[in-house]
Amino acid sequence: MLGFPTNSLKSIKNKLLRQQKEVEENIKEVEEDDPATTPSLAEPSEPGTDSYIAETHTRTVAIKEQLKKISGNIKTALGKIRKGTYGRCEKCGRQIELGRLLAMPTAQYCLADSKKISK
Repeated sequence: MLGFPTNSLKSIKNKLLRQQKEVEENIKEVEEDDPATTPSLAEPSEPGTDSYIAETHTRTVAIKEQLKKISGNIKTALGKIRKGTYGRCEKCGRQIELGRLLAMPTAQYCLADSKKISK
């Protein structure tokens, strides 16, 4: 394990677990709210309803994909905690700043490399 205080790592892990639960709940809500999967679609609809359903379904799919990506990042971070590799920059291999990880527990890069990558 990199040189993080045990309390900080425990706090980060708990935050990640809470975030994972929230994301899973959000995915479920988005799936339930998708008008394209509602049984009432078999009923005749008013003009414009079909385009509304298609547009809303497209947004729903995009939101769901984004939530799945976030869930994957959280699972990756939790896996790294278990393996003892959490907090290591994937580009340079140095320890990611603790403040950065406390603010963004799924961070994969140190601040310097993150700035280079985002340019």
